[in-house]
Amino acid sequence: MTKVLCLEGITGAGKTTQARKISNFLNLGGYSHLIINEKQYEPFRQRIIDWHNSGANQNFTKEMIESIAKARGETHKRHFTHLLGILNYIIFDRSLYTSGVYESDGELTPEEIIKLNLKAGAIKLQSGIIILCSPEVARKRIDERRLKNNQYNLPSMHETIDEITKRRELYLELAKQHPELYLIDSTDKTEDDIFNELREKLKL
Repeated sequence: MTKVLCLEGITGAGKTTQARKISNFLNLGGYSHLIINEKQYEPFRQRIIDWHNSGANQNFTKEMIESIAKARGETHKRHFTHLLGILNYIIFDRSLYTSGVYESDGELTPEEIIKLNLKAGAIKLQSGIIILCSPEVARKRIDERRLKNNQYNLPSMHETIDEITKRRELYLELAKQHPELYLIDSTDKTEDDIFNELREKLKL
């Protein structure tokens, strides 16, 4: 049985770093797996680019949310669903929970958005980690990584302190409603500390 996991959280919290560490760990253990960034796969990739080019960062209408959910569902069916039962692990570096957080400024709540994505065909996630840190630390990391290796140049929400704080609070609320999600605060922890906690929570 394939274990389907996710890493969620604010930009700069350390999700992508932990995804790499998970991949290395699973490779050493001989486990087959796929780490997924949905923005790299069609048609989800093109839908996000279209959203970004149309102005992005505006309030999400129900029609727009449904369109993104439909693109995610089609992407999962086209690229990932057939891997269930074949791979040991499928791990999403952000997925429908993050859509629930970032698209909820408009007409739908996070829970309604999550349910819409599942109805559209998105793979149901068994458990996951929400990695958070202080907004100030997140902002600093974002700036450092952009200067160092041009990360975070894909379509994204505004990365101001106020915006990061708002999304952080939404993730905290989300965790209260979803017992399959575990919180890790990366503010004052090393990458190895975070990874060890993550392994324990996800039972890797």
